[in-house]
Amino acid sequence: MQLIGVRDIPFVSRRCYYYELKHILLWSLLAGLIEGQFASVVVSKTFHGGAFLIAVASATPMASMLFSLAWGMLSVGRRKIPLLMAFVTATAVTIGLLAIVPATRAGAVWFVAQMALAQVLLSGVVTIRSAVWRANYPREARGRITARLQAVRRFLTVVVVLTAAAVCDFDATAYRYIFGAVAVLALVSVIPLRRLRIRGEKRELAPAAIVRGGDALAPALPEPFGLTAILSPGHVLAKMIGVLRDDRRFRNYCLAQTLTGSANLMTLAIIVTLITRHLAPNGAWGFWVSTALIVALPNLTLLGSIGRWARLFDRFGVLHMRVTNVACWLVSLVFAATAAWVVGDADRFGPYYVPVAAVLFAGRGLLNGLGLGGGTLAWNLGHLHFARPEDAEVYMGVHVSLTGLRGLIAPVLGMWLWHTIGWSVWLVALALSASSLLLYAYMAREERLAENQAVGATRGDGLRADSAGPSVNQTSAAALNPPR
Repeated sequence: MQLIGVRDIPFVSRRCYYYELKHILLWSLLAGLIEGQFASVVVSKTFHGGAFLIAVASATPMASMLFSLAWGMLSVGRRKIPLLMAFVTATAVTIGLLAIVPATRAGAVWFVAQMALAQVLLSGVVTIRSAVWRANYPREARGRITARLQAVRRFLTVVVVLTAAAVCDFDATAYRYIFGAVAVLALVSVIPLRRLRIRGEKRELAPAAIVRGGDALAPALPEPFGLTAILSPGHVLAKMIGVLRDDRRFRNYCLAQTLTGSANLMTLAIIVTLITRHLAPNGAWGFWVSTALIVALPNLTLLGSIGRWARLFDRFGVLHMRVTNVACWLVSLVFAATAAWVVGDADRFGPYYVPVAAVLFAGRGLLNGLGLGGGTLAWNLGHLHFARPEDAEVYMGVHVSLTGLRGLIAPVLGMWLWHTIGWSVWLVALALSASSLLLYAYMAREERLAENQAVGATRGDGLRADSAGPSVNQTSAAALNPPR
């Protein structure tokens, strides 16, 4: 997959892609340390945090997404690039302040709290960037372009986390210099963002009624949400409930995401604990081994697979891709559950339990990364399959906020179940993931039937592809998404 060149990018999108790529090359160094589980490894290895603190550190990257609906509402009817620059700058400054956090027991709480704030601000970057992609990249190439940007970002994530882990193996307090350095680079990444433009933004931000010669044209463009509505939990919750109530298919899609996301998240803190405490104790390369198994290996697999996922996404759509995507995650949970059983029954395996469990956790990392390759695309673009253009930011905010809700609950719940029912927590996770797979398969089958009916109706009416009537895709979309 060509990562840097723009020759195969649609001409209208090349300028945006070029400047966004320049931004990503610097921004990814910071985002890679915030989004992944590097912070939870630091909490375990540097601060020697307990199970609860590790669970909280594992939860915050996803829990922070709970704010995304508010950020989505904030972006409606407002200029996107200044907002994006503001969130990037605020995130970088917050991470830079980690340089003054001491490596003490009290510093561990400070570290987790400040990292959580940075992740909340990062959720604003993610939400608004989705709106930029919707406007600037055509639908037929959106998956391919997004995959290319994500591949570059993930490659740099692997480089920075493995480098940071190696440095921390020599000096466990080196996180302060690492976060300070990437914060400076992230501030520099704001410069290319100034050159970005949003296609059609001036038209979208025009007044809702344009009077010409006494005739009022009302394009029903969205009005900006007021600050009171954005900051009010009641308004935000009401908006979320309204979207989910009115759109059955999007509601089922979010339910399926919640099931599989909860299965992955409730086991994540357990995996971090098992690897950092049992497979990579405080040896010479404990930081590096933990980071490689938990962060680097999944990201490398994502990097190698995201191009194929993009072609599948552009050709068949998000629902058919999600079926295969969730199947990968389901098998990865089987590997992780088996590895947890090996660690828990170490006496049976004797001195071989460490390499056996390490191989199983590596298999889990490979399959998890394969699932993440498709999951990254679906997570950033899947909501566009259901939303009208004017509702895209709100739909993104709804599904990302639900990600935050399960991110807030699932890791802590998973750790509690691990200490309460032991290995059986994996059966709960497997059941949730299997249920998600069945729901996605049902939705994909429903959509395929609707498309077949649309094709039959088009042929029955004798419509030609080049006629003035609606296309097959438009007809099937109308059948599945009635006016709201």
